[in-house]
Amino acid sequence: MAQQGFLIISDITGYSKYVNESELEHARDSLTQLLSLLIHHTKSPLILSKLEGDAVFSYAPEGGFLQGQSLLDMIESTYASFRKALELMVINTTCTCNACRNLPNLDLKFFVHFGSYMTQKLGNFTELVGNDVNLVHRLAKNHIKEKTGFKAYAAFTQSVMDALGLADFQNSLTPHRETFADVGEVQMYVHDMHKVWERLKDAVRIEVRPEDANIILEFEFPVPPSILWEYLTKPEYRAILLAASKLELRNQAQGRTAVDSAFYCYHGDMETQQLILDWSPFEHFTTDDTNPFGTTTTITYKLEPTQVGTRLINLWGKPRGTPIRVMLVSLFQKFVFAPQTGKFVEQLHQRIQKDLADGTAFVSPPIEVDKAQVASLAAQALTYNH
Repeated sequence: MAQQGFLIISDITGYSKYVNESELEHARDSLTQLLSLLIHHTKSPLILSKLEGDAVFSYAPEGGFLQGQSLLDMIESTYASFRKALELMVINTTCTCNACRNLPNLDLKFFVHFGSYMTQKLGNFTELVGNDVNLVHRLAKNHIKEKTGFKAYAAFTQSVMDALGLADFQNSLTPHRETFADVGEVQMYVHDMHKVWERLKDAVRIEVRPEDANIILEFEFPVPPSILWEYLTKPEYRAILLAASKLELRNQAQGRTAVDSAFYCYHGDMETQQLILDWSPFEHFTTDDTNPFGTTTTITYKLEPTQVGTRLINLWGKPRGTPIRVMLVSLFQKFVFAPQTGKFVEQLHQRIQKDLADGTAFVSPPIEVDKAQVASLAAQALTYNH
């Protein structure tokens, strides 16, 4: 039976030229390391479908992402990790062979399409077939670099933009069209990943450190960080965690939650603001929370993967305000709100379990890909391209 979903190819740029000008042994080691990184960043609800030489093909069923932004965040965080790994490889090598000297010429691009597919099981992997599967692979042969000058990018088809529902983000991208003999004209929108890297690499991390925390709470969840992240940040679910009657999100950047966006939490007619100071998708975020007592508290939410899901670590900084109010709020947080938080977390836990049971939430099945498999694939790709 045909299904609908997101189809994604993560493709290493400049690979063929790199292989042809490099020593095979060191080129294989570099490719193995970079492919392993891409596999590691194929996080739920994405499912690894196939390793394709210098590329990774994955997909996510329709509804797998609770927020359209999460797919974009996943792509951007993958690119940032790729660039960081590449730069470390360059810095840490003393080898002067072509393979090592040519590492800076490698980069990464993404092709994303939303469409229909059918699945067939092949060993540990689920292979996808269908016209839309063929189309997302066609996108790799394009004129984007010639037209835009982008060496690293994410190219989204119109169907992706429609499925994500992020019109403001779409308007920030570079429109591009390609015509293919067998499918006709395809409208795309191109995201310059070099600009993403410039923004992310210089981002200042703001978080409450354990030694500075007034309160530290820890909770276990049965879903991976990429799924729990959506429940902590999507207003309707965040309202459960905070026992709010209503929760709104304002001041988004190009339709996306980011630093300087703010959650507005309502308990009846009482409104409090949670200003986002730091935003590191799937890992942690920090907010500056006001309260009706005239103080402000910085709170960090850290997500750590475990063998069975995620550990949420909630670190509350010391309240800021006049001394008497700080003292009163500190007492209230320690002896009233903190003990109640466990009850609210349990309610969110129950909602997640319900959503998993009825299919509203989706956790992709784990796929084991050991280093030997990746190294073998890299060796095959080298032989093919050389």
